[in-house]
Amino acid sequence: METKPVGAVGLVRHRRAWAVIVVLLAATLLRCWALAPMERMLSYDEAYNGADALSLLQAPRATPFLPTNQGRESGWVYLLTPFVAAFGPRPFGLRLAAAMTGILTVAACYALGRELFGRRGAVWPAAALAVLYWHVHTSALALRVNLMLLVGTMAAATLLRAERTDRLSGWLAAGLCTGLLAYTYFSAYAWLAYMLLLLGWWLIRRPKHYGPLLCAATTAAVCLPMALYALQHPEQVLQRAGSVWVRDLPGIAHNLVLWASAWFPPGSGKPLSDPLGRPILDPWSGALFLLGLIALRSKTAKRWHGPWVAGWAGAALLPSLLSAEAPHSLRGVGLTVPIAVIAGAGAFAVAQQRCRAAPWLGSLIPLLLLTASGSVSAVDLSRWLQRPETVTVMEAHIGEAIDWLKTCAPRDTPVYFSPFSLDHPVLMFRTPDLAPRPVRAFDSHQCLVLSERGAIYVSVKPFEPDFQARLSRWADVQLLGAPRAESPASTFYILLRATPRPEAVQGTGTPATFGDALQLDLLEPLPEAVRAGEELHVWLAAKTLRPLDHPYSVFLHLYGNPTPYEGGTMWSQGDCQLCPSYPTVLWQPDETVLQEFVLPIPPSLPPGRYTVAAGVYEAPAGPRLPVTAPAPQPWDYVTLGEIQVSSG
Repeated sequence: METKPVGAVGLVRHRRAWAVIVVLLAATLLRCWALAPMERMLSYDEAYNGADALSLLQAPRATPFLPTNQGRESGWVYLLTPFVAAFGPRPFGLRLAAAMTGILTVAACYALGRELFGRRGAVWPAAALAVLYWHVHTSALALRVNLMLLVGTMAAATLLRAERTDRLSGWLAAGLCTGLLAYTYFSAYAWLAYMLLLLGWWLIRRPKHYGPLLCAATTAAVCLPMALYALQHPEQVLQRAGSVWVRDLPGIAHNLVLWASAWFPPGSGKPLSDPLGRPILDPWSGALFLLGLIALRSKTAKRWHGPWVAGWAGAALLPSLLSAEAPHSLRGVGLTVPIAVIAGAGAFAVAQQRCRAAPWLGSLIPLLLLTASGSVSAVDLSRWLQRPETVTVMEAHIGEAIDWLKTCAPRDTPVYFSPFSLDHPVLMFRTPDLAPRPVRAFDSHQCLVLSERGAIYVSVKPFEPDFQARLSRWADVQLLGAPRAESPASTFYILLRATPRPEAVQGTGTPATFGDALQLDLLEPLPEAVRAGEELHVWLAAKTLRPLDHPYSVFLHLYGNPTPYEGGTMWSQGDCQLCPSYPTVLWQPDETVLQEFVLPIPPSLPPGRYTVAAGVYEAPAGPRLPVTAPAPQPWDYVTLGEIQVSSG
């Protein structure tokens, strides 16, 4: 048998090492260059993960599942925690974690390729994954699917290696990686089941072989905390999957059609969460993928490897086929690794074709195709980042505003965001970066909140284009403008500084106090007359006199003489919670909350003179607060005034 000289073997090894280094550098470049343009971008789910990581830093605890935000496996949040600790509540740390996880997945794909194609072909699947747009795009998002891809690829690689080497340590490592899938993403359960089927098949083939049994036992032990949690809280663990599940065959068939049309240009779905509707494969990676479908079985180390990869792809696709909104890039994201393996098989097959005149030509062709695919991925990711839809979904306007406030806003000035609430995940994660500034939020469609010492307001223009005008009705307003006028996000928000005018919020008379807790004042006189069938709009100013433990609501009553409390008729009623987006439990003593209440005038109301009264009660249907000022009253309402009702 002919053997290669020692020097030639060393040269081949060096070439392979350099090839792996180049692939990892390309993967790093494609996954890290977006860190700068996305430094202020953070989507809803990403921010929720960051906020949970902050909570773990503030109150360390061990839990396999997080019930908030429709329920999530906790592995990704635990991985994010050291990044949040190092970089603070900023998008950069979350994005860096996602990019690094994506790069490690490419490295794991090399290990998988080595088990499937041997050392000579191992680099090609890793190279295909490094430039695959779907994976590049996913690695830019700080979502838990990245952990699923890394752990799932490691599980596949370690399982194949354990079967090949039959070492105790290998079976234990494979069981550990397979079990960890339970803590990544709910789509990973399809992969977990598929890996267990593989172990079962090995046990059937060799019933006295205990390696697969040890691996299965290790997997079960690792999954045990999640299994116990699921048994105790099935409604939490199944909430998200149950809300998107497709149970009828026509729906599944429709999803199959959508996925079939999403692979090659022009591509009719949105498999990449991409407003451009980009197909899964570009022409260059698509060519290698088609070649790989032909060459997969002949290029793998064992005959069953090819069918196993095909089954793995089917298991990855299953969660999206069985759920709504197909083709869904996150639920079907497990396809990225089998796609890379198949495209890698095609590249390996071409690379093995030898030309006497130019032996290097076989490797050059797939290298050029992969380079072209990587260039397309970089361009498409850049186009996605520049889309207005991306700026909106990734909440770049909030990030820009917070960065400006951190630099320019006085440290004792309250900051209000509208239209939001404080449980918005981007605010939960980012606003600790503004400390010690008081940060609050409300929805201006429900109320306006004014601070006696003045405040800065961040308003999202597409949702409330008239916010400045409505605020100017009650306060002196100064437009601060957009800090980065050249930024696409600058058109989405405005910054205002507002100080309430005392005469505008003073009210028309003596404020009424309810339960020594809340104060109500009529801001504008009631109209002299209204028509039956119209609505009466009443502006009230509310203040808290002490910290409150409950949200409260206001009722408006319309009655004549005698009053309903004396046996008369209650002609109309209008109830509304005091600023639901900024409930009374959050109010501060120096704030005045302005809110418009609506009292419908019944079309059948007889013409005459009627009284409008108001009161306060504990939301949603608790007891009323008594009137305690300007003097204690035997009743629990105050009269706001009288109106003349004419026929409609």
